Amino acid sequence: MLKSILLASAIAFVVVGNASAADKWTDEENLAGLKKTERVRYALSGQPIRIMILYALNVDCSPMEGYQRMITKAPEHGTAEIVPFLHFPNFAKETPRYKCNEKQIQAQALVYKPNDNYEGPDSLTYLELNPSGFAEEEIFTFNVRAFKDKPKPAAKAIDGGTEHLPPAAIRPKSK
Repeated sequence: MLKSILLASAIAFVVVGNASAADKWTDEENLAGLKKTERVRYALSGQPIRIMILYALNVDCSPMEGYQRMITKAPEHGTAEIVPFLHFPNFAKETPRYKCNEKQIQAQALVYKPNDNYEGPDSLTYLELNPSGFAEEEIFTFNVRAFKDKPKPAAKAIDGGTEHLPPAAIRPKSK
């Protein structure tokens, strides 16, 4: 039984390709069929951010069928959604899918948007089920910050010329 689970896991890694050390599963995760990851991100109040690009390709660059993706815990202080997204893949040169980097593919993006004027913590949980029945769960914790003043433009025209202004800075959270 353990051998067949490990074999299925190894096949899944070969099929998806481009796996890094962080993508490797432990024996416990293989037995459970679930890999959990926690990530921390910063977000600006009211501004959407693309957290992940989601896709899986076969060696011939066609989309791999059978992946299911969902948000299993929505954020309390914003919205999250999985939306269509055109993307150029970036497989490593030594992988058989490197040739897939040459053309855009129809992928999906996981997008988070905190509520306007909200500052503080927020989180969401994302789950991906692969065709072999293994699941990856990602918990994203956000540190949401808001601008107290609207950012100034990077440059403004003065008498036909351009005056460069310093970039707007993120202000620390007020107490």
